[in-house]
Amino acid sequence: MAAMAAMVLLAFLETAALEVARSRCHGVPWPTGPTGCEEMGPAKERAMKFLEDNMPPWDVINKGTLKLGILPETVQQALQVRQNFSWAAKVPEEVWRDYVLPYASVNEARSDWRRLLFETLNMSDDPSKSLGDVAMFVNEHLWRLLNPKKPIYFKAQQTPLIYDSMSAISFGFASCTGLSILYLDALRSVGVPARLVGTPAWHGKYEDGNHNWVEIWLGEGQGLQGEAWTMIEAQPAGPGEKLLTPCDKWFCNPSHFDGGTETYAAKFDREKDHFMVYPMAWDLANKNIPGVNRSTFYNTICGAC
Repeated sequence: MAAMAAMVLLAFLETAALEVARSRCHGVPWPTGPTGCEEMGPAKERAMKFLEDNMPPWDVINKGTLKLGILPETVQQALQVRQNFSWAAKVPEEVWRDYVLPYASVNEARSDWRRLLFETLNMSDDPSKSLGDVAMFVNEHLWRLLNPKKPIYFKAQQTPLIYDSMSAISFGFASCTGLSILYLDALRSVGVPARLVGTPAWHGKYEDGNHNWVEIWLGEGQGLQGEAWTMIEAQPAGPGEKLLTPCDKWFCNPSHFDGGTETYAAKFDREKDHFMVYPMAWDLANKNIPGVNRSTFYNTICGAC
């Protein structure tokens, strides 16, 4: 009990210290670094360079269009959210670059989803809210906010016909990939780090099917198995799921994770010397999306459910 109380007190003090630092920062707040605060101009330049340096090949071809279109808005909004929301200011820069800043996850259509989703959620800052609190709020309310008459719903076998956020919003439905991308885009729009994760083949057999869901960064030691990351599905695909109860996901069990299922999370940083492919089940020949191998994590956690 004493150890737990000490951990809670330490977390409180760290949060308070970060909030004080953020209130004094008139630029972009970073929780680590020599100053903890950076002027907007240099921060925008570095963010833009990261996006340009790590674009997939098809975006490099269209770089001129992207630089005149969504890139400036993407960078500006992502940095402004850091300035204006306490939970967003806590995210380390290396996590923010890979899982908040990017304008896309895989090879979905490029669009200005960030502004639309941010305005739709219409959130206010609350220093008492954690990244997990915000993630659960978004998953509970996003689908009806986007379509009050008929909330966005799950419809199987839609990828790759409908899997970018704007298409899912326009049609009012998507399958697991499209709903996951829409949910993680909404999280990124309010400064919560999130990434697409899934398997291209249950048990390593393509005939057994595939699945995608979302991983959310909660902070070091705040996720599952002592990690920073946890997992959840978009609410229309997995109603009632919680962030820290892996066994409430329909797929998180030994029958799906028997040691033969490989699982990957998509990232943006290409890490050219250590590039690992994120396999897209709908486009397996495409080796241009970088990823992180999450197989051990899921076979361990879900194999124990």
